[in-house]
Amino acid sequence: MVSASGLAYASVAALLWGFVPVYIDFLGDVNPMEIVAHRALWSGIILAGLILLAPSMFGGLADARAAFATRKMKLDFSITCGLLSLNWIVFVYAVQSRQVFDAALGYFIYPLLTVVLGVWVLREKLNIWGWVAVGIVACGVAFKALTLGGVPWIALVLAVSFALYGVTRKRMMVDPVIGMFVETVFLIPISIIYLAWQHGTGEAIFFGGGAANVTLAVFAGVVTVVPLLLYHAGNRALPISVASLLFYINPTTQLVVGLVYFDLSAAPEEWLVFGLIWAGLLVFFTTRRGGRSVDNAR
Repeated sequence: MVSASGLAYASVAALLWGFVPVYIDFLGDVNPMEIVAHRALWSGIILAGLILLAPSMFGGLADARAAFATRKMKLDFSITCGLLSLNWIVFVYAVQSRQVFDAALGYFIYPLLTVVLGVWVLREKLNIWGWVAVGIVACGVAFKALTLGGVPWIALVLAVSFALYGVTRKRMMVDPVIGMFVETVFLIPISIIYLAWQHGTGEAIFFGGGAANVTLAVFAGVVTVVPLLLYHAGNRALPISVASLLFYINPTTQLVVGLVYFDLSAAPEEWLVFGLIWAGLLVFFTTRRGGRSVDNAR
């Protein structure tokens, strides 16, 4: 039985992520590194508040210390921090450079890539039709590379970094809030050093300064923490393939945001690429055995 709460968490997380480009666009031409620094800094502060004020609900500092008590866990968290930071930086760059469709393409590719990683890393199962679906998606990526100006590096970096992040975190079996807090503990010192360096060079931090921009900087933590909390809660409650496929709500929303909010247009070849991705998704959904995820037959 698939968890109803898991379905809800994963769906809402994906929907919220789909609207993040609107927030990034509202910031204007802010350095992507500064946006990422504020995301890490304020996410850490918000998570620290949750842990300190409601330890019975979100876990306490003792749980956080235990989460990275071993050398292996520290290494794993270092990896997830690096993957998450890379994903954030490339995504901000994609939105600021009006390559929203490429960002959406990356998140269309991500779920089936995660399914493949789930098979290889987590020993989950995938039937022949699942592999056909993955192959169709790969054809879409290859078609874009051959006909639309080279390898879609933004899409591939976003897909690979977030797929590896999700699979690594699922394998670690750490509470979502505690895990996110530990990740920000790793990132906060780097963020503070970067913001201090930026201030030392004479650049105004907090997106230019002023009460409104300070509020927007703090809000970077909100738009980061809330969807990630929901994502990890859904990811833990669901088979990884189900959580990944629900994630398609995110790039679909991004695609609509690109068309409506950013007023972008796509060439016919671009729609063919998306068509192949959607065809792969359709094959995957319609060939699930008895309505169950093909990788959950255990």
